[in-house]
Amino acid sequence: MTTLIFLSLLGFLVLFIGAFDYKKLILPTVIIGLIVAFFLNAMDWELTATSFYGMIDYNHYAVSFTGLMIVSVLLLMLVASYHFRNEGSHIADIYALMIFTLIGGLLMTSFSNLVMLFIGIEILSIALYILAGSRRLNIASNEASLKYFLMGAFASGFLLFGITLIFGVTNSFNLAEISDFVADTEELPTLFSTGVMLILIGFAFKIGAVPFHFWTPDVYQGAPTFITAFMATVVKTAGIAAFYRLFDSCFSGIDGTWFKILWIICVATILLGNITAVMQNESKRMLAWSSVSHAGYLLIPILALNELSSSAIFYYSAAYSIASITAFAVLIGLSKFQNDLPLDQYKGLAKNNPIMTTALVVSMFSLAGIPPLAGFFGKYFVFLTAMQSGLIYVVVIAIIGSLIGIYYYFKPLIYAFNNEGGSLEKIETNFAFNFVLMAGIVLSLLLGIFPDILRNLPG
Repeated sequence: MTTLIFLSLLGFLVLFIGAFDYKKLILPTVIIGLIVAFFLNAMDWELTATSFYGMIDYNHYAVSFTGLMIVSVLLLMLVASYHFRNEGSHIADIYALMIFTLIGGLLMTSFSNLVMLFIGIEILSIALYILAGSRRLNIASNEASLKYFLMGAFASGFLLFGITLIFGVTNSFNLAEISDFVADTEELPTLFSTGVMLILIGFAFKIGAVPFHFWTPDVYQGAPTFITAFMATVVKTAGIAAFYRLFDSCFSGIDGTWFKILWIICVATILLGNITAVMQNESKRMLAWSSVSHAGYLLIPILALNELSSSAIFYYSAAYSIASITAFAVLIGLSKFQNDLPLDQYKGLAKNNPIMTTALVVSMFSLAGIPPLAGFFGKYFVFLTAMQSGLIYVVVIAIIGSLIGIYYYFKPLIYAFNNEGGSLEKIETNFAFNFVLMAGIVLSLLLGIFPDILRNLPG
């Protein structure tokens, strides 16, 4: 658990550097710290031990997802060097809050106790409420923060009530003891089933699944673009990792209680997310609805709950995060500090901005699931997991959703290669920003050509 302690110290160090007004040291400190944290996390690969009196179980699954989140935050920090180049104040606060959010995500991927799960979710959520409203003079940012706070408070209430009911029946917060109770009880009390459903509702909100998605488009559009990218990748990865860890550990033997409800949520999320995205003409709103649809795909391995589920979720999360960070980086390069970017503002991008155009093409193709990019194999592994568990109808609906997705993912590309009426001038970027674009291109191709690099990591 060295990574957890190190990241906590890093967050406070960034705040102290900001307090003493050493702005030039903030970003290098964060980047170096995240690189060190990644290697500290990798060193725990063979640890497989519990910490904090058994409240955290740091195994291959936790190490894999923690590493993915650290890499995602690192890439976003490199984008930040361009995004915040003219920002004078409160940079340390934003970076520190992102690190604290990452700590919450780490707890969500490694918990072995429901109390630690709730603590992780609240650490992550409280920091996000502030980050969503970090543009204090922007009405849309303030609105996004308030909506996210109000809806998040309700979701946390559902989750906490569900945890309370589970504890009331089992007399334990420990996952292993809850799992033993489920295995040894022939007929579970109604209170236990109610607790499971309330927890499911709480998780569905956190990952933006239908019908608990209504906050997602408004919050994603209103929040600063950089923070939207963070929410769409790191936060969603933490949420789905915690969702799977809990249901696989404790509730796999009682899928009759929650399976049909989650089946409906999964299918509705895929269809509604993709269909509504088709009707969007604003980039962030389109990517928000895209994020909703991808939450549906990530729910499929939880429905299946077989030996391939953890690896399918991890690979899909990695492919989705890389493509989304690349897409949002292009969006940041185009929009600078504007929150709104109509799709027609991509018009003429290709002529003078080859790197950004290539990154846009690769990211959109990967999100659409077109081979040989990582997004294609992400969907392939998810569908394979479902097929092994006999979820044929889910796979058919998911394929239909993917076909719908191809239409709206191509819309920015059509504008980018359309030079009628003039083209965009060359957008000046820095080395770190271009590095993220190139890393997104290379990683999407590399993971598509060699998918086994990541597929078997979670174990």
